[in-house]
Amino acid sequence: MQCMNSTLMNHIFTFFSYSVLAIGAENVIFARGLGLSTGLRMINDPRKDTLYFCTALTFFQLVNSILAYFAVPLVYSSPLAYYARFITPVIIVACCAVSYIVVVLLLGIVLKRSTFKRIVYSLTGASINSAIVGTIILSLGRGFNFVETVGFGLGSSIGYMLAMLLVSEGERKINHDMVPQHFRGLPITLIYISVLALAIFGLTGNTMAL
Repeated sequence: MQCMNSTLMNHIFTFFSYSVLAIGAENVIFARGLGLSTGLRMINDPRKDTLYFCTALTFFQLVNSILAYFAVPLVYSSPLAYYARFITPVIIVACCAVSYIVVVLLLGIVLKRSTFKRIVYSLTGASINSAIVGTIILSLGRGFNFVETVGFGLGSSIGYMLAMLLVSEGERKINHDMVPQHFRGLPITLIYISVLALAIFGLTGNTMAL
């Protein structure tokens, strides 16, 4: 019984450790620049809601990470193992498609019609996203176990959400009247993101945290 409790606590600690690292030191935007173009379009598009977009993305990434964790190893243990490195991207995209369908069906059951439309509108544009695909590739490439994969996937999506909220707030607070004309808009936003990215790199010593 004591051994079981110890194993459970180790799994819980691992889960939260990888989640926290993915949120901060391994943030998909600030540490790797993944999903940046989608995030910037989302911020500058008045039709999209940041909170709805990020919440939907969190659930989507969680389901996606679990599917990819079980699906990709099947290719390496099949007769197609020799071609696994070529088939893996197709499997990842297929996992994204299945995750999208599963999440949309679940949202359609639990949400009101008006809210459902807003979330699906946001989720559709993020279903094939470098932040989504990149997180899966990082998990597979580093040989994470199930707990680490789920923790890293959840932490990455939460980190993406926090990064977008931070960038969105920065966009709102920047006094463009004090910014030279040629730097207004996208240039000053990229400079702002770069400064935040340098701060993240300072925390990790410019090395991979995981």
